[in-house]
Amino acid sequence: MPQPPVHLLTRMRTVSPTSPRLVWHGRDGRIELSGRVFDNWVAKSSNLLVDELDATDGTTVAVDLPVHWKTLALVFACWQVGAVVVPADDDGGSGSPAGTPADIVLSSRAGVEVDPPRLLACVALGSLALRWDGPLPRGAVDFAAEVRSHGDVFLDAADGAAAAPPTPLVLAGGRTLTAAELTGRVALPVGFGRTADADPPTLLLEPGTGLLPALAAAFAVWERDGALVLVEEGVPVTERMLSGEKVTDRLGTA
Repeated sequence: MPQPPVHLLTRMRTVSPTSPRLVWHGRDGRIELSGRVFDNWVAKSSNLLVDELDATDGTTVAVDLPVHWKTLALVFACWQVGAVVVPADDDGGSGSPAGTPADIVLSSRAGVEVDPPRLLACVALGSLALRWDGPLPRGAVDFAAEVRSHGDVFLDAADGAAAAPPTPLVLAGGRTLTAAELTGRVALPVGFGRTADADPPTLLLEPGTGLLPALAAAFAVWERDGALVLVEEGVPVTERMLSGEKVTDRLGTA
């Protein structure tokens, strides 16, 4: 049975915490996050969700973001505070946060607005972005401008105790998904994570993969102490990239 997200984060910051766990190849360059650094981003994002957006156990969060390293940090932050993620690209066809039922909306798109009491955080995806580029909608939180000021440790994580019923992580297609149901949506290559090599197994997720399968892949890869490589659409996957990242397996689009 898959570990609860909080246990997975604990493992990431304690088992080979300086090893790469997430690598991003985008138009603005390459970003590498170790388990410790990823956990730090998740903690800061968790504190922002609670302090700025009143997120708590059972809060629904529409994620109107592409597959990106910041998206994964925010999704795991949602899970750490006990919130349920609603992928905007799997909301029954609207493809818009306005059509996604949720308490909070996280969006990287300009011009997005939500009606109260829903809350909005605008997420600039540039790896070095320090603020939202352009006018911020009234009442919205600027993720890039605010996240770094929040604490490096999240003290009130939803621990997902083994004796408790499985916690819903995602709402997609009108039904909730637990960790087991989420990871059941991805088929990792046979033998992934079972090698005797010193280097961790590394999975490259093909550009164009949807958010829900990307979340499933990330969860499954990190359960096996592996590393995940994400590539922005339009960035070519080259042999140099594959060898440089020591990619052992690739997973196609969905």
